[in-house]
Amino acid sequence: MITVIVGQKRRPKGSEEIKWEVISLEEVVALATTQALFGGARIFVLVGALAGARREEFIDMAKELAGSPHTFIFEEEKLLKKETDALAKAGATIEKIEKPKKEEFTFDRFGLAAALGARDKKKLWLGLTAALRAGEKPEALAGLLAWKARAMKDAALSRQIVWMYHDSHRGLGDLELLLERFALTL
Repeated sequence: MITVIVGQKRRPKGSEEIKWEVISLEEVVALATTQALFGGARIFVLVGALAGARREEFIDMAKELAGSPHTFIFEEEKLLKKETDALAKAGATIEKIEKPKKEEFTFDRFGLAAALGARDKKKLWLGLTAALRAGEKPEALAGLLAWKARAMKDAALSRQIVWMYHDSHRGLGDLELLLERFALTL
C-alpha cells in the first residue's frame, strides 16, 4: 500500500523512516515483499523521495509497493502533476494537507504618527506594542516617529528620538524598551 502525504507532515506511530538516499531499490523491494517477523504490517516513511534525484526509480516501482502488505508513506512538500498521475495510476492514495494560513497582523502607521502628533501616551504606547507584535523593526518605528516629530517642527522631540536610536546602537539600552519608555513619558 502506498500513501503520499503532500504538505504538512503527519507520521503515524510505529513507523520506520527509510533513508532513501542510501538504500538500494533491491532493499526496498525486499522490504515490500518480506513478511514481518511477528506478523502484521509495517509502516515505512520516505521523506522527500519523490522530489529527490531518484524520483523516477520510486515511481517506476510504485506498483510493487502498492501490492505490498506493508504501508509505504511518502512525505512530500509538493508533488508535480506528472508524479501525481503516475502514482494514482499505480494505486497510491494521495492526501493533500493544506497548511493553515497565518493571519497577517498589521498595525496602523498613520495612527501611530497621529498619536505622537496628538501627544496621546496611551494610543502611542498601544500602537508601538501592536507594531512590535506585528514584527516591525524598532529602528523603523524610531524613524517613523522622528519623521513625525520633524513634521511637527518639534526639534526637542525629534532630537530625543534620534538620541534614543543612537543610544541603543551604542549599547545603552534596548530600542524597543526605550521607545516604550518614550511613549509612556511623553
